[in-house]
Amino acid sequence: MSNHSSYRQVLSTKPFRFLWFGQICSQFAVNTLLFVLALRVYQTTTSNTAVSALFLFYSIPAVLFGLVAGTVVDKLDKRRVLVVCDIIRGLFVVGLLFFSHQVFVVYVLTLANSVITQFYVPSEAPLIPKFVPKPLVVSANSMFSFTFYSSLAVGSILAGPLLRLLGPYGVFVVLAVLFWLASYLSSRIPSQREGTVGIRQVLAADMGYLVGRIWGRLVEGVVHVRSARSLFDAIMLLTGTQIIFAILGTLGPGFADRVLTIDVRDASLFIIGPVVIGIVAGAFWVGSVGFHFGAPTLIKIGVLGTGVLLVIIAAMVRIPNIPTLFVVSFLFLLGVANSFLDVPANATLQQKAKGPMRGRVYGMLGAFVGGVGVLPVMLGGVLADTIGVGKVLFILGVMISLYGVYRIRYNRM
Repeated sequence: MSNHSSYRQVLSTKPFRFLWFGQICSQFAVNTLLFVLALRVYQTTTSNTAVSALFLFYSIPAVLFGLVAGTVVDKLDKRRVLVVCDIIRGLFVVGLLFFSHQVFVVYVLTLANSVITQFYVPSEAPLIPKFVPKPLVVSANSMFSFTFYSSLAVGSILAGPLLRLLGPYGVFVVLAVLFWLASYLSSRIPSQREGTVGIRQVLAADMGYLVGRIWGRLVEGVVHVRSARSLFDAIMLLTGTQIIFAILGTLGPGFADRVLTIDVRDASLFIIGPVVIGIVAGAFWVGSVGFHFGAPTLIKIGVLGTGVLLVIIAAMVRIPNIPTLFVVSFLFLLGVANSFLDVPANATLQQKAKGPMRGRVYGMLGAFVGGVGVLPVMLGGVLADTIGVGKVLFILGVMISLYGVYRIRYNRM
């Protein structure tokens, strides 16, 4: 079967198409919103630490609700969860129309938006194996990774220009509409009500019994992940890639302002954009050709390549008047290296996480990203304000490079 044929077969599945289009709208809105808010916070405070705090507030709910959310949505109609979550997130964006200049209120609304997102994420990806045949799961995941990062690319690239063109009011109106469009598209997928309970039943249940059931399912999910080394490894790899993006998003405005000396609103265009475009290109190559090399080889190259490229980018900070295009090219390669981790790891999660466990596994992923990622994201912003952006990137690159050498030396997946 040719690669183009497999993609056509995936797209010929109507429920997957609605899920896919809904993902594009939702992810574009999420990523654009986060970068717009990062730019607004930096414009208001000129502080990397303040931007780090924004990402911290976005990450905290993953720690508090990630595992619980994944467990809860396993017993709910995932279609309804997707629909309701996007409606509520759109309403929160409307609130930003009036308070985007007040940093504390931005933090609170970002926190609330992230809480809802914790229930959205474990409801979305686990539906893929239900809509496409097993032989097409890798291709479907490649498309999901492609659209996830292409949405991130478009969102990150357009965040600054949209803020410049539409202003804070217009951009938030557009993002709210996108969330509601995603809600409509999710409503068109088949009901996932079979074997689930309604929200009213959950709320009406005895709290002691409910907490006991949730705790039991959490333990089952943890045991399931620990019993499969490849599954745990995939979660760790995906956690790492998300942390790297969060750190780049945190340092992006300061990097643009103090290193490249360009307009802060262009940070998304010249820093985050190239990375994400590289991931999109890499994900497409992995899904169509690269998977023939095998996941272990791709992952080892991806880890070591990510570390080395971060070290090179950090060194560029020391070069006076370095051309922006030169930095952009290496940021693109950084994205390509990350795609070698993301697609194989996501495919592993889909294949190794058993049916009823998928929601819990993705909930654990969200909790790991939030829990493990809080410290480096916050520390990265503080250190950038004290020792400089370049040194922070250098330290991160050295740590990842050493881990890449370890994986190659001990033949880890």
